[in-house]
Amino acid sequence: MDRRDFMQTTAALAGLTLASGAMAACAQEATDKDSEGYWQTIIDQYKVTDEFINLNAGHWGIMSEPVREAFAEHTAFINAYSSFYVGHGKSAIPSARNYNVERIEILGMLAEKLGVQVDELAFTRGATESMQLLISGYNKIEPGDTVIYADSAYYSMAAEMRHLEVYRKANVVQLEMPDPVEFQQSIDLFEQAIKDNPRTKLILITHMANRTGVILPLKEITAMARSYGADVIVDMAHSWGQVDFDFVDQGVDFVGFNLHKWIGAPLGVGLMYIKKERMLDIDTKSSKGPPGNDDIDNRVQTGTMNLAAVMSVRDALNFVDGIGIEHIDKRFRALRHRWTQHFIDDPRVDILSPEDPRMHCGLTSFRINAHPDSRALGRQLLTDYAINTAPIPQYNGIRVAPGLYSSMEDMDALTAAIKEIATSLE
Repeated sequence: MDRRDFMQTTAALAGLTLASGAMAACAQEATDKDSEGYWQTIIDQYKVTDEFINLNAGHWGIMSEPVREAFAEHTAFINAYSSFYVGHGKSAIPSARNYNVERIEILGMLAEKLGVQVDELAFTRGATESMQLLISGYNKIEPGDTVIYADSAYYSMAAEMRHLEVYRKANVVQLEMPDPVEFQQSIDLFEQAIKDNPRTKLILITHMANRTGVILPLKEITAMARSYGADVIVDMAHSWGQVDFDFVDQGVDFVGFNLHKWIGAPLGVGLMYIKKERMLDIDTKSSKGPPGNDDIDNRVQTGTMNLAAVMSVRDALNFVDGIGIEHIDKRFRALRHRWTQHFIDDPRVDILSPEDPRMHCGLTSFRINAHPDSRALGRQLLTDYAINTAPIPQYNGIRVAPGLYSSMEDMDALTAAIKEIATSLE
């Protein structure tokens, strides 16, 4: 099937012509943030290539046009003002703009959004750096203590946990997470591991698994772990900004975030959270202040960051907050449902995240059971159907991660492609 025929088939699957879709959008109130008409206004604020359908927003997010334009302006400003902006310009000219002042203002926006204190947050260059700082810096582990993580953890975070065997002389335990896992089953899995290893000090929890999209019951696992005297370090690279949840209610003390995925900031910006009363449990960097201080900035040593990217976090927050996380969450779930509904009872295809609404949002993986090679399947989706996804060899699956720029028609194209490939393998 050539691309023209494929797109015609996709339009038929959607049950709407472009004209009727436009009429339906116009008929809805622009202020209805869950309507297709409203979401078309959001899609229109992204410049996305038409060479393929991008369903790999999980790698990093595309900036909306307001954010991209702001980033360009901030870059021009940094290029013009250079070290004056970060150095002594303000001390000589009190009215001058100053990076540290604006950095604290932006951290204040993030703190308000999370419901925490400004001095509990620090910018990093991504969730990976945040998590590496937290895991390697956690200093309550004695030789022989156990640390636990599941095989659903991101590669870099898992590697950092394994390094604790060398760095802290810890007993490192990796759990096998069923796919898909059930809500209580995931809690029981970690609890049994703690019972089997009574000297457990630390657990790594990936709130939303980057490879399958499974959302773990963070609040419940954290409370359970605490009852056994174990701490939890949390990877929220994929959950925060995609899923509507109360951060404070999770009861967590150590968290790494990504701001260039679902928040939509430029590449190279992450965030680290340490609860103030737990600050001394994370080591300072060797070059940053004396031991025993509780300044979170002394637990990060990134060198010079992309200042324009950090400045653009304000613009990214304004954009997503203008939509509202409750509507973003609903949109991602609707995009997911649009394609997964066709395969729930299809024995040819496995959906790798549970249908339990507590345990999924937008990012979801699948596998075609008769297909032997996820990398080859990913190439086929891109070359034959112009759909960009992320192969997940660990599960012989394909990750589907729509963005705020994704349309229902994009999901219909994916549905048609999966059906055609599955049928061809029968």
